[in-house]
Amino acid sequence: MEKKSTKKIIIGLVILAVLIGGFLLCYNKFAAKGTVGEKAIVIEVVDSNGISSEYDVNTDAEYLKDAMDELAASDSSFSFSGQEGDYGLMVEVINGEQAIYAEDNAYWALYVNGEYGQYGVTEQPVGDGDTYTWKYESAE
Repeated sequence: MEKKSTKKIIIGLVILAVLIGGFLLCYNKFAAKGTVGEKAIVIEVVDSNGISSEYDVNTDAEYLKDAMDELAASDSSFSFSGQEGDYGLMVEVINGEQAIYAEDNAYWALYVNGEYGQYGVTEQPVGDGDTYTWKYESAE
């Protein structure tokens, strides 16, 4: 009797190990990855009045937050800040304009080449020739 329960536990552990291995393999294959090397990108900011500001950025950054840090350090007309959370940095202020949902019923939406972004600023890979648009959006 004891051999059967030990055998079941071992089989269960093997199955669990296989499932975890499969999950890690899928995660590594499909997770967003940055590209190494020099890239030319555009960071656009559309404020609450619909006024657009564009910044041409040449960067080696693999992820958007790093490119934005470089831009903020080199161009005093661009700034951003936010709060760190479970999913990375939540951008709340760009160029001095606040968009905090709990306070303003608004947020900064990220678009990548005109499509709604699928990643946060810390996970968004940077690709050569891409345009990253931060748009002030109100919830209605």
